[in-house]
Amino acid sequence: MARESPARLRQLREQIAQLAARMVAEDGLDDWGLAKRKAARALGLTDARCLPDNRELEAALLEHQRIFDEEGQREHLHWLRSQALDLMDLFEDFEPHVAGPVLSGAIGRHPTLHLHLFADDPKSLEWFLLNEAIPYEASQQRLHVAGQARVLPCFLLNVDGTDVELLLFERADRRHPARLTAEGRSLERAGRASLIARMDAAVPPADAS
Repeated sequence: MARESPARLRQLREQIAQLAARMVAEDGLDDWGLAKRKAARALGLTDARCLPDNRELEAALLEHQRIFDEEGQREHLHWLRSQALDLMDLFEDFEPHVAGPVLSGAIGRHPTLHLHLFADDPKSLEWFLLNEAIPYEASQQRLHVAGQARVLPCFLLNVDGTDVELLLFERADRRHPARLTAEGRSLERAGRASLIARMDAAVPPADAS
């Protein structure tokens, strides 16, 4: 590809983001990185500079939902956030915070519900799941916390048909932002009160007639 101007690159990034958002919203593709790469290939674009970041895809997905399926998306999001509140009650001893698409509202057809949990003992969450007879799949995830690359315990569940990812941090990590990469933006997360406030704000006003 010939060297594109900054304005042209922005335009191409928007095109990829819009197509990737449609893949997430309509085709149920939950892997945002894969959606962006598939969209770029479909548009015949191979320059890595054209790939939008997750913030751009999030904005495109929210816009797609606003235009094409606002009411259905709002109802689905409310249900998922209600699920998140139930899980936060279940894991209350681990200072749960919701993160990811269910927090931002940029959900696809099959979103994963992400919870950040905190504990001093890295084995405590696994023991809790075993004692509660909750089926899970153990995994790991690499993040940057407090300026350092860390490998964190991760537990994958399925609750009432929704995929749930539990990411376990140390208690002290509550004071530090988590990032996917060293230079990336901080992952947004919210406690129970903040999530309820978002749910209340999303409720449409009652018809005054």
